[in-house]
Amino acid sequence: MSETNPAQQNQPGQVVVHVDETQAKVTYANAWQMNAGQEEIICDLGVQLPRMIGNQQAISFQVGSRIVFSPTSAMRFAAALQQVIAQREQRLNQATTQNR
Repeated sequence: MSETNPAQQNQPGQVVVHVDETQAKVTYANAWQMNAGQEEIICDLGVQLPRMIGNQQAISFQVGSRIVFSPTSAMRFAAALQQVIAQREQRLNQATTQNR
């Protein structure tokens, strides 16, 4: 579980966020589908599995979780995801350079 650092000293106007992960559920996803309405963006996360229907190969998409975002929250989520991916790529590039 993630907790706030008690050693941090609050600065005026600073907000301390406590993350409670006790109710967290883990969902693995290798596929997704998204739809946008006027007031919300819906993201279905799930697992894509190959299967056979008769003689024809098909793909089954099993939805494990559905996340409904407001457009503003979706934009903030997308920006945060881009930042995390960029940080990961930077770490991988540094590790590759160090191993040469």
